[in-house]
Amino acid sequence: MATLRDYRSLMSLAHDPRKPMFDRKAADGALGSTQKYVQTCYQEFRALVEGVPARAEEPPRS
Repeated sequence: MATLRDYRSLMSLAHDPRKPMFDRKAADGALGSTQKYVQTCYQEFRALVEGVPARAEEPPRS
């Protein structure tokens, strides 16, 4: 359905507070460039979620 980046650095930050990678705030330790990375992660996952219904309705390719 999609190709997403490898968000290893965000995964390690998400384990301790048990929050999604794309829902990290400065209070959770996502500061500076990491916060921008969190925003990019959120945008990519949101585009994936919004694109799934449209792709599911497409006829299968032969």
